[in-house]
Amino acid sequence: VTVSEMIIHKAFKFRLYPTEEQAAALRQQGGNARFLYNLLLERRERQYREEHTSYKRNDMMANLPSIKDEFPFLKDSFSQSLQQVVHQLHHAYVRFFEKKADHPTFKSKHRNNDSFTVPQKWRIDKRFVFLPKIGEVRWKKHRSIEGVPKHLTVTQDGDRWFCSVNCEVEIQDPVVPDRPFVGIDLGLKDFAVLSDGTTVGNPKHLRRMEEKLCREQRRLSRKVRGSRNREKQKVRLQSIHRKVRDARRDFLHRTTHWLVENYGGFAVESLNISGMLRNHHLARSISDAGWGEFGRQLTYKSLWNGNVLVEVGTFFPSSRTCSDCGAVNQELRLSDREWVCASCGCVHDRDLNASMN
Repeated sequence: VTVSEMIIHKAFKFRLYPTEEQAAALRQQGGNARFLYNLLLERRERQYREEHTSYKRNDMMANLPSIKDEFPFLKDSFSQSLQQVVHQLHHAYVRFFEKKADHPTFKSKHRNNDSFTVPQKWRIDKRFVFLPKIGEVRWKKHRSIEGVPKHLTVTQDGDRWFCSVNCEVEIQDPVVPDRPFVGIDLGLKDFAVLSDGTTVGNPKHLRRMEEKLCREQRRLSRKVRGSRNREKQKVRLQSIHRKVRDARRDFLHRTTHWLVENYGGFAVESLNISGMLRNHHLARSISDAGWGEFGRQLTYKSLWNGNVLVEVGTFFPSSRTCSDCGAVNQELRLSDREWVCASCGCVHDRDLNASMN
């Protein structure tokens, strides 16, 4: 019996601990990558407006030497990292034309979230990672790396730096596990309600830190623009946002891992999240819940582990349809948490009924 295999991509993220000189070099490389991205994006948009032609990837790659002569500070960056910027902009437009993403936008230097990719000439060790033009940077390698490392991506997160090692991992084609199938209804009162009656509470990470965020934001607004104190306060504010983001990501990973381990398959509604965010009364709560990231994690974890994942259409009336007789309640409002079926008299909890459907 032969077992088929498939190749997946995994990224292993580690915290970097650069010296002051190395941190300055990292900021230089990240800033150069951002500058080149914005420059190429501006030139592509201008060429399309004036000549109605596209500034293609091969043209951008061929113009890199002249761009480095025009802006000599770009020579401080690893040449292949600059080439990766061209590929990133190209794929951003490909995803836009395939209607998988919005139109590429300019990157801001004020967000302290620069990044750059190193495809070759790097070296990893238990205590450090070697980066071209920078040298050996100390890191915390808290877990082993699986598969074959292909490239590194260094990212800035406020006053912290991280290195992601992207690997190709070969796994056996998983077999569908012999576990129950379940429907999942996502919500705001409870994060998720399963068709077997299990509920997953909504931790509301942003709401819990909202008062502190408002206080730090007010302090930031009082600082003089361009001052050192404003930069320090911006780092404090970014650290709070990072805590919220990390707590939300940890919750989503734990939840999706638990689902994949305990169920064989899932039926999940395909939500129009961007459309729902237009409701200004619920936009903050919807963003805080992280439904989009939940769907992304559940999709790839189901693929890796053999779980069946079925997406139900956005306009399927899961909450309005009686799971007992199939009648549709056309008068159900968003504020109605329970309702009684006019056909069979069955009393429904709104979210449980939707997950059962």
